[in-house]
Amino acid sequence: MSPLYAPLAAGAEDDDRSTLRPEEVTVSTVAARVVGTGHHMLKVEGYSRLKRTHGDNGTCLQSGEFRAGGHTWRIHCYLDGAHKEDAGFVSLYLSTAGSVDVHAEVEFELADHRGGTPLARWRRHRMRTQLWPFRAGKSWGLPNFISVEALERSRFLRGDCFAVRCKITVVEERGAAAAEEVQAEDMERMGMVCLCKDGSCNKLHRARPAETFTEAFARLCLSICG
Repeated sequence: MSPLYAPLAAGAEDDDRSTLRPEEVTVSTVAARVVGTGHHMLKVEGYSRLKRTHGDNGTCLQSGEFRAGGHTWRIHCYLDGAHKEDAGFVSLYLSTAGSVDVHAEVEFELADHRGGTPLARWRRHRMRTQLWPFRAGKSWGLPNFISVEALERSRFLRGDCFAVRCKITVVEERGAAAAEEVQAEDMERMGMVCLCKDGSCNKLHRARPAETFTEAFARLCLSICG
């Protein structure tokens, strides 16, 4: 279907639209969509011993490789910071084991032990990252996830053990795609009106979602302010 459209001139009345030169309108979309989500848990057992063997600044514990969102990953846990400036903090990083660049959002959260009060379980220690490009040999993460002192005094370390949950959301950017059908809201954004004579076509182009409170309020303000 290739309906004809024309720009709506300022102050133009409905009867004048037929005199405007018809134009064809197409719309292209570039989208970033979630294509997969996965979860993994890294358990650190024997924390006090691991601090003596892997507790130096810049030294990390590594999870096994796991699949999430269609890709292979590995978690890196630094018990005394990944870099000198991060000493005194637990740093958490994530890397991809594949050779393909991946864009992903990551969430790390300390897992709660059973037996705590409902109020204590409700108080989480969770941090999210922005959307990052993961490349082979590179890692991204949170250098100051939690201080070592705070971890050792917290309910998350019990029986010389703590665990970290990791949620990975893979986002894929899809290139420009031409729309098969121009939507009414697209036409409104472009300041154009449909010149189709067919009633069903006209109805289709004029169809739009119900007006939100914000849109109604903005329309009211415009009518008042002129």
